[in-house]
Amino acid sequence: MTIFSYKAYDEQGKLIKGYIVAQSVEEAFNFLTIRNLYVLSLREIPKILVPFFGFFVGKISNEDLIEFSKNLSSLLKAGIILTTALSDISENVQKERFKRVIEDVKDLVEKGVSFSEALEKRKDVFPEIFIHLIRIGEQTGRLDKSLEDVAAHFQRIEDLRTSIKRSLMYPVFATVSTLGAMLFWMVYVLPKIIEAMKGMGVEIPLITMILVKMGQWIKVLIYLLPLVVFLIFIFRPVIKRSKKYKELTSYLSFKIPIIKEIFFNRTLALFCEQMRILIGAGITIDTSLSLTRNVIENELVKTSIENARERIISGERISEALKKEGFFPSMIIRLVDVGEASGTLEDQFSYLSTVYTNKLLEYSNRLGKILEPVTISVVGAFFAIVLLSLLSPVYDLISKIGRG
Repeated sequence: MTIFSYKAYDEQGKLIKGYIVAQSVEEAFNFLTIRNLYVLSLREIPKILVPFFGFFVGKISNEDLIEFSKNLSSLLKAGIILTTALSDISENVQKERFKRVIEDVKDLVEKGVSFSEALEKRKDVFPEIFIHLIRIGEQTGRLDKSLEDVAAHFQRIEDLRTSIKRSLMYPVFATVSTLGAMLFWMVYVLPKIIEAMKGMGVEIPLITMILVKMGQWIKVLIYLLPLVVFLIFIFRPVIKRSKKYKELTSYLSFKIPIIKEIFFNRTLALFCEQMRILIGAGITIDTSLSLTRNVIENELVKTSIENARERIISGERISEALKKEGFFPSMIIRLVDVGEASGTLEDQFSYLSTVYTNKLLEYSNRLGKILEPVTISVVGAFFAIVLLSLLSPVYDLISKIGRG
């Protein structure tokens, strides 16, 4: 993705500043010229800053796209022409970046560019699946229906993301609070107890001294924590784009106990939902798999989908191609096989999407009860070690007092 910043005058002589995504300087310049803008400057944003682009100019979320799709569908159903509808929506959008994007799209449509082509010029905002579904709506003359489908689809995807966040909220909170209590005890409480015991002439056992040393190291590291957080904030977007990082996190997400169920069911639900909406829109299987692959975040699953796609292009049945990858459960293989034979692939993927979404939600609701004994065991084990390390010198102290 190449992003350009520009300054230009419009037909009324107003200075406009903004950003545009294009393959080259020439394409960006032509895009701005089509909008009847007189370009003053056009500069490419350095590649190293691209990962931070959304942070500095404002991120456009799925909720924004859902609201945009619903509002535009309603206006088109009411008989309002597309350019007027886009203008009305633009006036009520709060995010300045999204407002400019909608105005860009409206200007292109007014110049005779199709709506889907105008959206394609802003692929930094509108995903491929969004553009494909809009193109289908233009071809069938049911743009309002396509926008409804887009809104419903993105809403389901957003619900999946929300369920993931909700699922991980308890374990993250439990882990952070537990670690916080343990670190506070090791860094501030334990050293004071040890100092008091040394003053009484009590010999400190090895395990207790190890805990004290650990606390001292942690105390030093705490002062470095702001620097570590800052470095993570700066380099995380760049690291996330690394292939090795993606492969590692993809592998771990399916291997770490407890949370692997969350990521597995979410990936399957997302795969089935994407295939449902694309097949229902009349998009070919190979294109549907290609678009779905781009949406899936797990690199291992991406590879499986691409391998299956290549086999299907070579003439294999969809169910057989998916089966050979070894990732997709037998339930998906069976129902896809039935869908191929009966011509009901859309219905089968719709059912599968619902099944795996419900599994994800059910597991999310049970996650707290699953993690509770694990958390208690970890905390119990830590404080058992602490008590043993303290009881030994206390026992020695009592013995000395008793003999004295």
